[in-house]
Amino acid sequence: MFTLYRTILTVGLLCLAASVLAMPPTGTEPPVYDNSRSWDNTTYINAGNILMFVTNHGNFGRDLAGVFGLDAGTFYPYVDNESINNGSLDDCVLYAAGLWLGGKVNNQIRIAIAEYSDEYVPGPMESGTYMPDDPSFKVYKLYSDSLAGNPNSDYLNWPADQGAPVDGMGNPVMLGDQMLWAVYNDADPNQHTNNSGETDPLGIEIQQTTWAYDSDDEMRNVIFIRYKLFNKGLNAIEDFYISLWTDPDLGDFTDDLVGCDTLNNLFFCYNSDNDDAGHYGSTPPAVGFKVLSGPVVPSPSDTADFDGTPMPGYKNLPMTSFSKYINGTDPDAATESYNYMQGLTRYGSPYVYGGDTLSYMHSGDPVTGTGDLDFDPADRRGMGSFGPLTFNLGDSQYVLIKMAIGRGADRLESITVMKEIMDTPEPVEPRFKASIEPEPLYMFWLHSLEPMGASLTFGYDVSGPLGNDIDFGSLSISGVSAVDSIVLSDSYPGFNGNVATLYFPVADLLQSFGLIWDETYAPYTVAGSYVGGDPFTMAASVRVIGHRSGDLNLDGSVDISDLVYMVEYFFTGGPPPQVMETADLDFNGEVDISDMLVLIEYMFGQ
Repeated sequence: MFTLYRTILTVGLLCLAASVLAMPPTGTEPPVYDNSRSWDNTTYINAGNILMFVTNHGNFGRDLAGVFGLDAGTFYPYVDNESINNGSLDDCVLYAAGLWLGGKVNNQIRIAIAEYSDEYVPGPMESGTYMPDDPSFKVYKLYSDSLAGNPNSDYLNWPADQGAPVDGMGNPVMLGDQMLWAVYNDADPNQHTNNSGETDPLGIEIQQTTWAYDSDDEMRNVIFIRYKLFNKGLNAIEDFYISLWTDPDLGDFTDDLVGCDTLNNLFFCYNSDNDDAGHYGSTPPAVGFKVLSGPVVPSPSDTADFDGTPMPGYKNLPMTSFSKYINGTDPDAATESYNYMQGLTRYGSPYVYGGDTLSYMHSGDPVTGTGDLDFDPADRRGMGSFGPLTFNLGDSQYVLIKMAIGRGADRLESITVMKEIMDTPEPVEPRFKASIEPEPLYMFWLHSLEPMGASLTFGYDVSGPLGNDIDFGSLSISGVSAVDSIVLSDSYPGFNGNVATLYFPVADLLQSFGLIWDETYAPYTVAGSYVGGDPFTMAASVRVIGHRSGDLNLDGSVDISDLVYMVEYFFTGGPPPQVMETADLDFNGEVDISDMLVLIEYMFGQ
């Protein structure tokens, strides 16, 4: 058995807080949607203690279709729909939220806004522009108990042709206990009508995955969002920024404050006092948004993460700025929006605190009352941003955000609880994975999908010699040529061409390994031919990451939690180790009490 682990990098949400009483800025036009398109405003995620609406045009957190008739659409603590319908639950923690993108094309600012109206349209891009509408451009919803053995309609009609994630057999890839997926883009110039934007399109396709858990722990207070961005337009974009914009109205929207924690890469909203009248009373919650993986930029001495895949020679950008503004100072031009995205004021001035020019507003600690703290509570807006970076034509980017809501005995304890939830890891999904180091002109990495099969992802740079002339159907890996299928997709960051994923039988590829502990390096050879018939060969040493002896819960480390796991397995009917070989610590082929003694000696012995 060749089972290895991967910690899923999670994207939470950029929900800030909202009240059902909140309103957009004075003079804001209501959202206008072209009736010829399939706008999906009725789908929500409600696996845990949060119900939140998610659309297929960049907006989330708002009940745009009036399903519950309360406008705001992020309910906490969620129990059931009946409680919302009968009015016993009308407490929301988000009024409106969305993805903002901005950059320069030929030195001209271009913006894409999801705010009180949105500048995205449903569906993927094709030939450098948006596609005609199709009813299949919607928000797809999966449940952990309605997959292959009990499929719902969205599982059976999963839009792999639109870019929705699939495994080696072409089946939907499920994250969490409930998952939403949608694709949208900003390429329709007729949709760029928000007065905070109103520029030419950037030409970016966004694939958004949103998921949550129904477990009885902190995960019930969490939602994750994963954004994959693809530059499918006609231009390279310079000084590009990605922003998570929110209109936070935490219960009563008039008494909110915001802040950020630069050390923990998060921003949040909290109440100004312990009296959230008419809503959360004396125990108002706090809501935060933590960046788990930012966009990647070149950095020769670093290794970045891109959707769980290591990228040597790159690094992930942290949140590079946090901006806040109040109702009445909303941007009404693209230049003002772009200023906020850079961590500047509305009119382009730097933010100054204590004589220092900063990119982060209110980075102090409200719990201890130290540093730069928000004041004069009011109806807040807040956004965390990443940039600047160059977004070349054909490139892709990836951002993962985790949203968490904490509720303690008072407003400040709620911040502490929220941050503790942020530090709680997502349940681990065991995976086999290997990546090439260093990254050459042609790069590939191996994924195990046991028992279904294995896949080789192979990318090439079309700017390199003959890079665009590879016959993918001819490729084999280390002599194995029984390719089940080939899927072409968009480029990997740093490559200007395509990426092909080839699916192989797993046993033929991995039978030489035996058990893998920690990590090892193995040579692989990809061979085939160019379209013209000339032979093609590329060999590289691949870093194979294995499971660790003693890591029973597959969290990536050997610590007291593994000993507790083993005790519960032996004495209280706890679950067996997910990879039984990790518990065979004396390597005698059996898992018994002697293995526990080895673990105890390792942890506490001298």
